[in-house]
Formats: sequence, C-alpha cells, structure tokens
Amino acid sequence: MITRKIWDVAVIGAGPAGATTSYCLSSDGFEVLLLDKDHFPRAKPCGGALSRKVKKFLPLEFDSVKGSKVFGAEFSFKGSDPFRIEVPDFIAKLVHREDFDKTLLDLSTGQGTNFMGGEKVVRIQRERNFMRLTTLKGTIYTARVVIGADGPRGLSARFLNPKHTVPMGIAIEEEVEIEGMKNLKLAYLDFGRFPWGYGWVFPKEGLSSVGCGAILRREKIPLKEEFERMKRGFDFLPGQVKGKRSWLLPYFGGFPYRRADDHLLLVGDAARFMDPFLGEGIYYAMASGTFAAETVKAAFERKVNIGKFYMSLVQKEIIEELKHAVRMAEFVYPRLQLGFHALRHSKKLGLLYVDVMSGILPYRKFNKGLFRTMKEVGKKKLTNFFPRGDKS
Repeated sequence: MITRKIWDVAVIGAGPAGATTSYCLSSDGFEVLLLDKDHFPRAKPCGGALSRKVKKFLPLEFDSVKGSKVFGAEFSFKGSDPFRIEVPDFIAKLVHREDFDKTLLDLSTGQGTNFMGGEKVVRIQRERNFMRLTTLKGTIYTARVVIGADGPRGLSARFLNPKHTVPMGIAIEEEVEIEGMKNLKLAYLDFGRFPWGYGWVFPKEGLSSVGCGAILRREKIPLKEEFERMKRGFDFLPGQVKGKRSWLLPYFGGFPYRRADDHLLLVGDAARFMDPFLGEGIYYAMASGTFAAETVKAAFERKVNIGKFYMSLVQKEIIEELKHAVRMAEFVYPRLQLGFHALRHSKKLGLLYVDVMSGILPYRKFNKGLFRTMKEVGKKKLTNFFPRGDKS
C-alpha cells in the first residue's frame, strides 16, 4: 500500500538519536514520520550511562531524568589492586534504556511527531526529489528527507555504504538485583580481561547493569567466559543470572565512511558516532540528532546542500573529538597494564580521567596528561606514537 502523504522528514529508528531528531523537527513545525521495528517501551541492552555533557542536547531538565547518579569509580585490573577515585559532583547518571528511550519518544510525539511502532523498514529508494521507504508490512511512505537512526548495520547505513565491511566491537550485559553492594554511588570498572575494552558494574535503581565490552575486536576472545570470571571477582554479585544480552559496538575511525548525501543523513550508531575509548554513545546520538534537525531546517529555509551542511556541523562537535578518542584508544589499549598502573599512582591523572568520563574535559586536553604520566611511570620514551610536531 502506497500512502499518498509526502512527509517533510521520515526518521528510521526511535532510539535517542531518532527521537531527538524528531523532537527538534516537530518542535519547529515540520511534519515528521518516525518508524521503528519495535513497539515502545522495549528492552534495550546498554550500560545506560548519561555523562554530564548530555545536558547540552537533552530536551528536558537533567534532574528530571529517572536514574542513579554516581560520584566516581572503583578501578581494578583482572579483579586485583582495586582503588577508588571519588569526586564531589556526579560524573554520570545511570538510566534504564527502556524508560529513558520511552521518555524521549513521548516528548517527541508530544510535539507532533507521528510514531509508527512495529514498522520495520526493508527497502529505501530514491524517487527524483523524494525518498521512498517500504516496510515489512508492505506499506510505502514518501518523504523529502530521511534520517537513518537504525544502528551500525541498519538499512540506512548499508544504503550509503553498500560495500562497507569493518570490524565491530561487541558487548554483553545482564541486569541483576544486587544486595550488599559496597557503594551505590560508584561505578565499578575492571580492565585487563577484555582486549580493547573493559567490564563494568553500574548500580541503578531496581536492576543494575553488569557487563563487558570489546570496543574493537582485533582478535578472537572468549568474551562470555571472561565475563563470568569478572563477575566472580565482585563478591556482591549473584551467581548465574539468566538473560544475557549482546549487541554490536560501532568503531569510529581509520576508514572512509559516508554519513550523508542530498536526501539521507545518518545519526548516532548508524553514523558510527561512538566513543572508541569509553564506549559512550548516547551523547553522540543526541548531538548528531540535533545537528541533523538543524540541517533539515536550514535546507528547507535556505536551500543549503544537506550533506555538506550536516558534515560541517558534526565535524567540530563530534568528529574532531572522536579522532582524539581514537588516538587515546590506540595508545592505551595495547598498554592497558601500564595505563592502569599510571592511573593508580597519579591522583592528578585519575581526576582528569574522571573528568573525561563525565564529559567536562575534552580528549585533546586529557591526552597531554596521560601521555606524560605513562611516560614517567613506564620510564620509556613513547613519543614515537605521536606524529612529529603534535603535542596533543
């Protein structure tokens, strides 16, 4: 069935990226169709950490978001040598994605977004100056612009990058009810078991998130087995828990990747906007969604080139920061034990690390402190890692 209506914008995927885009556009009077394969609320595997910098793009007061604030972290290396870094202000709020995503969706539909749940898009076509979306049910929708927010291997990402194959990361999570946890105001991070990644325990209201992730899989690793070993290192965790969930992590950097053309923009995970060092994705999802909405507005009002305008917006706020995060990941993860040792013995570095986690310190500034400290602790020259003349 072909619907007659031509939408200003059709958004594929109603997670934080798609819901933010829809909210911003509907608030400005655009006719927006939001499609998702699921009905909401729906379960979504994710650590669910909202860093403080999310405030910049959050369409509601941060304090009104339901979740648990953490004021630091306890670090360990394969369960050993634990130490804590605590700060007076919170570094993140830990949320349940089922609730958080539904809140964003409700805000969007409250502004006039037309949401269609249970509509999986299976085909994208160009039709002169329009885009046509065909769903699994056989319904065909037409829009002037499409926003792809359907994940790193979703249809919109494959439409712009049909031959793109790069390694992905992977994460595993369980939600468990924890009794007797030592400190509910700390996140627990364990390094060393997972190449290019870490394990975590994020205490939340109700069920807490226990998980691990390899942000970039450059080698085969027994992730499930290491995950169980990590869990045994935390005496406050229960034993076997049913309901492990896994998901792919889009790695940013080091390869060509199309994120925009004249009628289609990729946002969030579909654009591979995820921090390659910490694994944070929600902030970049909401930031890119906001920039996509600004792009559409400029295109309708001033006839700008949609692809070029969007890329100019995300370049400074997202891409440049993620490039520094890539450098950090490629420097630290091959030297995890040295990095942990440096973090454990340098209070200044520890506080800088927490500031990066909270989002108030950019990677460019953090890189300087980490490089100097690891060089001192390791008592070796690491300057060859950085190009000559680059002091970041």
